[in-house]
Order: sequence, then C-alpha cells, then structure tokens
Amino acid sequence: MLIFGKKIAYWREKYGGVVLGFIFAVPMFWIDPQLSVWSDFIKEVPAIGMCMFGFLLTFLGIILQGGSETIKWMKSRKTLFERFISFNKGVVILSVVLSIYSYFLVFFNFKWVQNSFVNSFCFSEVTQNILIALFVFLSIWFLYNVIYFIKIFYLLIKKVK
Repeated sequence: MLIFGKKIAYWREKYGGVVLGFIFAVPMFWIDPQLSVWSDFIKEVPAIGMCMFGFLLTFLGIILQGGSETIKWMKSRKTLFERFISFNKGVVILSVVLSIYSYFLVFFNFKWVQNSFVNSFCFSEVTQNILIALFVFLSIWFLYNVIYFIKIFYLLIKKVK
C-alpha cells in the first residue's frame, strides 16, 4: 500500500517515533506531572543515552568495516546504505539531545534565576508539564528509533538469498 508514493514501512521508519512520542507526550502534559517526582528517573537517562550512543556507533563500525557478502551487497545498494547511515546518524544525534536535555532538567537550578518573571515562569505548572512532556516525547522517539534501528541492523546482517 502506498501513501503519497511511499510504502508504509518508509513512513513508519521516518515518522513512527515522532508520532508515538507525540501520542505519549500529549496525555503526559494533561496529567500534571511533577518535575521533582520525575527527577530520579531523568537522572538515569543520560547514562542510558550515552550507552546507546556507543552501541549505535559500534553497530555502524561493524557495518562499515565488515567484509562479508551481506555487507558488500548492502554497500552496493546505494540508497539502502545511505538510508541506513542516515537513520543511524539521526538516532545518535537524538541520543545526545536527549542526554543533554535530561542533564538540563535535573541539574539546572531554576531557583537561581534572578528575574522574578522568569523565575515564576520556570516554576509554573504549565512549564513543568511542557518540560516533562517534551522529555517523554524525546524518550519515546529515541526508544522507538533504537528498536527500529536494531531491527534494521539484524535484517541487514541476515544472509542474502
């Protein structure tokens, strides 16, 4: 089945994580999450993100340095190879963004801000809801893309028939 001239698999790969992240983030905004409740979980995300960063770059290194028939076949398919590299690059960048954002949420001292307008803005419920909803959005998007990347990786290393 084609949608705007592309297969469903293309749209799932390209926007599946974004859509799923949005589906989880919108209700999160409305359930009124508290940053103090989420802080312990958010503190651990950078470690996971950086492990995934190394993991994904290792997978990329395996593909780039591999000399098996399957890898040679994949490299000969320029569009497939470029999509694989591009998807890997996107997931690695998302990993770094999520890790930096998590550090920001947990370790930035919002009370330190001197301006009372900015200070009241940083501690408003709506702002906390937005910050945590954005965190959930990025986390789900990242998790979806990592799982999808691993699926693609294993499909690529299967023996070509």
